[in-house]
Amino acid sequence: MRTWIVTDHIPSKTPSVFIVPRELWESARTMLDPETGKFSSLPQGSPVVIAQKQGCLIIVDTPPVRQQRYRAYSEAARLAEQQGSSTVGVFINKMDESVLPSVIFGLEQGFYHYHGKGDKVDTVIVVTEPNLEERIRYLTNIAEAQSWVREWVNAPANEKPPQRLAEEYQKDAPPGISYHLYTHDDLAALGAGGILAVGSGSTRPPVILAGRYHGNGDGPWLALVGKGIVFDSGGISLKGRDGMGRMKGDMAGSAAVMAALRVVAEHKWPVNVAAWAPLAENLPDGAAYRPGDVLEMLDHTRVEIISTDAEGRLVLADAVTMAIREGASTVVDMATLTGSNVVALGGVRATLIGNDGSVSRLLTESGQDMEEPVWEMPHDPEYALMNTSSIADLKNSGGRAGGTISAGLFIGHFATQVPWAHVDIAGLAFKDNESGTGATGYGVALLVEFCRRWAEFSKESPIESHED
Repeated sequence: MRTWIVTDHIPSKTPSVFIVPRELWESARTMLDPETGKFSSLPQGSPVVIAQKQGCLIIVDTPPVRQQRYRAYSEAARLAEQQGSSTVGVFINKMDESVLPSVIFGLEQGFYHYHGKGDKVDTVIVVTEPNLEERIRYLTNIAEAQSWVREWVNAPANEKPPQRLAEEYQKDAPPGISYHLYTHDDLAALGAGGILAVGSGSTRPPVILAGRYHGNGDGPWLALVGKGIVFDSGGISLKGRDGMGRMKGDMAGSAAVMAALRVVAEHKWPVNVAAWAPLAENLPDGAAYRPGDVLEMLDHTRVEIISTDAEGRLVLADAVTMAIREGASTVVDMATLTGSNVVALGGVRATLIGNDGSVSRLLTESGQDMEEPVWEMPHDPEYALMNTSSIADLKNSGGRAGGTISAGLFIGHFATQVPWAHVDIAGLAFKDNESGTGATGYGVALLVEFCRRWAEFSKESPIESHED
């Protein structure tokens, strides 16, 4: 893991490689190396390498578009790494604060290598103005958590069966977090019919991991619930072969909530947060659940199975029920839930669906601040009616039309009267990459910032019930 150092001055031992935004060139060049003053103008293009006596400067444009900006700084980080130095400096003194998340997160994405293979940069020194130091340290902490998520999302499915992944999530956790693992036998005793059915076709049984950070005494509890399908073949409703390998990343929501819990604990915030990871593998075999089956969920809701490839909402539903039974006063779930999310929002924003205006507003503001934006979809009763079954209480797919909304509202049914929100990060958590390392860590920053804001909001105006 890289060490990020944030300072307000150029170190006495200046790194031989420095990344400098083009717009900060004038203020940076005399501070970093008076010799660079000989350049009357910068070569065009981004990034650009300028040789110095003792190394080089990498000049990078800062595009106005968020995703382009993220990619530009990722590319600059990769170019800096190619220079062979183990320490890289980043000059962002007096940079626009609103773009800092995409800059820091983009840099970490560029430096990241799966399992550290090919890592050359172990220290990044960020030079900024004093009043931004705390903000940047906060962002670098989140960036490190994003790469923790990348490791697990990129990991091949055969190396992360549900129970092993639950065990790995607990390793080296910060002090203050306690964990409880609900085994297959525990889930059977509880009657968690949704997650048990989803995992029934695999020889590697499902589990649910709960992690708790108790930082606010008798205060309210926030539950973060993340979808953890370690591999999704679609089950008997088998997916097409193209791109199925990416389905090793269908547990990105679970990694995001577990990473967010770690950051909260590291900061020792005065808040009670529980992270729930329902972990299962969705495969077809003789024991697998089938289209047409009717399941009884943990809360006794009966669900008709339309498609076994609509499995994420089933495991989330049981985990949401467990979180509420364990005292959650607010629930946020995060999932790579629907392909419809990519169709609707194009991989630019995550979908937000909720039953409480205050929670939705906090999530929207958090996403905007962290440059992981969400877009709130409507939740008219007509959308919920798409999940109506003629032989059960619900069906697990309302069809393709409005599919992102009806899928989210299926989970919302199990939130009952508790304030709840659903964030669909399909199309954002994993980008196509032929080497299989396309995980982005998306969603961690949104959840961490939401936890921080929720702690303040719940003290000022306790959330008791959702809006009509």
